[in-house]
Amino acid sequence: MQDTIERSIAISAPLDRVWDLVTEPGWWVPTDEPVQAERKPGSVVVRESEKWGRFPVEVVDLKPKTYAAFRWASTFPGAELETGKTTLIEFTLEPGTDAVTVSVRESGFAGLDATPEQKSQGFESNTDGWRMELDSLRTRAED
Repeated sequence: MQDTIERSIAISAPLDRVWDLVTEPGWWVPTDEPVQAERKPGSVVVRESEKWGRFPVEVVDLKPKTYAAFRWASTFPGAELETGKTTLIEFTLEPGTDAVTVSVRESGFAGLDATPEQKSQGFESNTDGWRMELDSLRTRAED
């Protein structure tokens, strides 16, 4: 069972703009209604949509303009943030001369309290999902 998804994308936008978008807790989770969230470690926001379900997202760590980490239970829609149900999402930002490189690393799939099929499905779904979400992030940042 693979444990970690890693992806990167170059975004031609100011670092401040990219940081603002990346640090919105759960920005990658579609919602039916806008969500207000505190951007500080320990805060939790619930993102919800009729199509995708309910997903609490916890802010784990923020290091200004370089690193943001969140925890969520993507394989268990509707579940609370409990040990054995969550993966860790880490974003790293690296400014360059023409663009900001945003890297995402989601880990913890192998340790989920789930069947091998559920783990594999969650991993595959999020592998495809991160491609789409990073493209969406670039579009939003560059507009």
